[in-house]
Amino acid sequence: MTPPVRIAVIGTGFGQQVHVPAFRADNRCEVVAICASTPQRAARAAEAVGISQAYGDVHEMLASAQIDAVSIAVPPVFQAPLVIEAAKAGKHVFCEKPLARDEKTAKEALAAVERAGVTHAIDFIFPEIACWQKARLILEEGKLGELRHTALTWRVESYAFAAGLDSWKTRNQDGGGVVNNFLSHSLYNLEWLLGPFARVAAHLLPRNSPSNSRVEAWFEAESKCSVTVSIANDAFLGSGHRLEIYGERGSLVLSNPTKDYVNGFTLSVGTRDSGSFSTESNEPHSGADGRVAAVSKIFRRFLDGIKSGSSVRPNLTDGVRVQHLIAKVYTADETRTWQSV
Repeated sequence: MTPPVRIAVIGTGFGQQVHVPAFRADNRCEVVAICASTPQRAARAAEAVGISQAYGDVHEMLASAQIDAVSIAVPPVFQAPLVIEAAKAGKHVFCEKPLARDEKTAKEALAAVERAGVTHAIDFIFPEIACWQKARLILEEGKLGELRHTALTWRVESYAFAAGLDSWKTRNQDGGGVVNNFLSHSLYNLEWLLGPFARVAAHLLPRNSPSNSRVEAWFEAESKCSVTVSIANDAFLGSGHRLEIYGERGSLVLSNPTKDYVNGFTLSVGTRDSGSFSTESNEPHSGADGRVAAVSKIFRRFLDGIKSGSSVRPNLTDGVRVQHLIAKVYTADETRTWQSV
C-alpha cells in the first residue's frame, strides 16, 4: 500500500462544494487542508467539511512539507499566480477553467509546471459526461459522414446576474463574464468534438461593457465544418444548453434544458437510413450535484498521473489553448474582423 496523496484545497466556494467531495471519492487521496482569504473563513470551511488544517495564508500552506498537491478554485485573475507559486513549491496542481485572466499569464503558468515537472490538470468537465462521450464516438466512427455545420446555443441566467451581484463572475477583467465562464467551456468542448478551429469572428454584448453577458461567435474548423455559437448568461428562463451537429449522412443533438450543468443531457441521433431522430443516451437527473461526479473522473486521472509520472488530459496545455482562443474572440469583437487562430 502506498500512502495517500495529501491534497490541500484553495478556495471555499467551488473548492469546498465540489472539489472536496470529488476528491474524497478516491481513497488514494486525503484532503488535509483548506485555504481561504482569511483564517476565519478557512476555519469555518474546515469545520463544515471536516478538514483538519485551515490556512488563511496561501504562502504558509504551500511551504508545508505535509502537502503533496493543491487544487485551486479561485477567480482566474488569482489562479495563474497561485499555480506558479505551487509549482515552485513542488506541488502537483489541479485547477479550474479558465486558467488565467489572459493568454500571457496562462503561458507563464504552463511554463512553471513544466519546469517543476509536477503533474497538472484542469477542470473541463463536459467531456466526462456519458452523452458527450457517446457523441464523440459517433463522430469518430463517421456515422454522420462529412460534417457540414454545427450550432451551439447555451442560454441560462447565472446566479450572479440574477441577483445583480458585483462579483468577479460578472467582471471581464477579473476573468468573469460570459466569455470566461461559459464560452471557455464551449471552446474546449467544440475542439474536442470537431478538431481545431482555423478562424473566428465574434460579437460581445453589451458592447464596450466591463461585464459581457452575451456572445455571438462564428468559427471555421480546419475540417471546414462551420460553427455558430450563441451564449447568454443573463437569460431568464433560458432554454438551456443545446448542441446540434449536421453531417451529410446524419445529425445529432445534445440537449440539456435543466439548470444542472452536468445532469440532464439527452443525445439524439438521426441518419438518412432511419429518417428521424431517436434517443441514443440520456443523463437522468439524480438530484445530486452532477459536477462532483464529473470532477471525480478528471481527478482520478490526476492521481494516476501523480502515481505514474504520466501526463493527464485535460491539462494546462489545454488551458492555454482555450486562453488563446478567448484572446482571438476578444480581438475579433474589437476589430469586427475574422481572426486566424
